[in-house]
Amino acid sequence: MSDDLSIVITEDQIDALTEQIKKSVGDTHLLAGGPSEKFCEVWPVASEGLTALKGILGVIPGVSAFAAVAIGIVLAAGNAASNAVCKKGS
Repeated sequence: MSDDLSIVITEDQIDALTEQIKKSVGDTHLLAGGPSEKFCEVWPVASEGLTALKGILGVIPGVSAFAAVAIGIVLAAGNAASNAVCKKGS
C-alpha cells in the first residue's frame, strides 16, 4: 500500500456543506450560550491544532496516510460549520 493517498475537497463542496449546515441549524442553536457559541469559541484553536497535527503526521514514517486524510475531512467540515454558524468580524 502506498502512502500517496490524497483527497481534494473543493471550495464548492465546502460552500455546499456550509449551506446545508445553515439549513439544518435552528434558531435555538444560535442563542447565546448554545452549542454554536461554544463551537465558535473552540474551533479556531482546534483548527490550528489539527492543522499542526496533520503537518506533524506527514513527516513521521509509518503513520497511516488515512490519518492525514481524516484530519483534512474534519478540518473541511469544521470550516464549513464555522462559516455557517459563527459570526465573522466583530
